[in-house]
Amino acid sequence: MNLNQMARQGAPAQDPTVGSTGGGQPASARQQAQFDMLLGRARQMMGEQAQAWREAMDIDPAQAAVRMGTQTLRYLAQQSEKAGQPVDPAVLLHVGVQFVKDIAGLANDAGMVPDEQLEPFLQQVMQESIAEYMRMDADDGLMPAPPRGAGPARVAPTARQQGGVR
Repeated sequence: MNLNQMARQGAPAQDPTVGSTGGGQPASARQQAQFDMLLGRARQMMGEQAQAWREAMDIDPAQAAVRMGTQTLRYLAQQSEKAGQPVDPAVLLHVGVQFVKDIAGLANDAGMVPDEQLEPFLQQVMQESIAEYMRMDADDGLMPAPPRGAGPARVAPTARQQGGVR
């Protein structure tokens, strides 16, 4: 499912994570299984490519997180759809949030993103990842291309611009 289809489908009826603090209902068993499978597979793929991730993160942690994280989740969503198991849009969003948190934790542990820059790093990566996912959908003809210069990546200064991410 591309982001354009997700937007047209509207808000999900349930929160896709069990025990969510968002005030929504707990996830259905299907949503929870999808969340667990996608996040587990994304983590596995990151582990399989650990050296490439580390090298990219050494150069630019935020851009590596955006590029590699978005590609990983988009690939998994496409594979699920091809297998006849389309990903619930809310589940994909929540998997993305958790995966970005995982990446931020690893970057923080490795000293690439200091504690005081974690929140700006998370915001930057989430904003740019959504824009990148949309761009990839547009490039594949799945949705209209966004106007030049538009998108969430332009909303806030990046962590690098704020001087906190090496």
